[in-house]
Amino acid sequence: MSNLINITSKGKKVSLEACRYRIYILGGWGISLGDFSITLELTNTNRRIKCKRAFWPVQAFAYGKRARRIFILDVQEPGEYEVVFGNSETIKVKRSNLPISSMYGKPKRGDQLEVLFTKKLGVYPILK
Repeated sequence: MSNLINITSKGKKVSLEACRYRIYILGGWGISLGDFSITLELTNTNRRIKCKRAFWPVQAFAYGKRARRIFILDVQEPGEYEVVFGNSETIKVKRSNLPISSMYGKPKRGDQLEVLFTKKLGVYPILK
């Protein structure tokens, strides 16, 4: 099972171990989250975990696309979690985070954006 999930999808499940995860958004480096949030719900107990915003939003490449770390997730209990995206229409992602180039670029549509759950850490990681 791939850990890539489109932000417009509903009811997607992901199996997670007990550890710290980094959540990246794929599609660009110029990100304005608005009220966008990610919550995970453990399927057998309905226990909810809300993702925290990343203190350092690291830029990376994942699966040949630009990616940026946006959330951190600490999983205490391993299991299968349902991913719930809140206010996915408020997120704006542009190819670049440079002010001059992002003035002319249009934000990507929601169906073009994916999130990646990974344990990898690095200053400038290439994720696969």
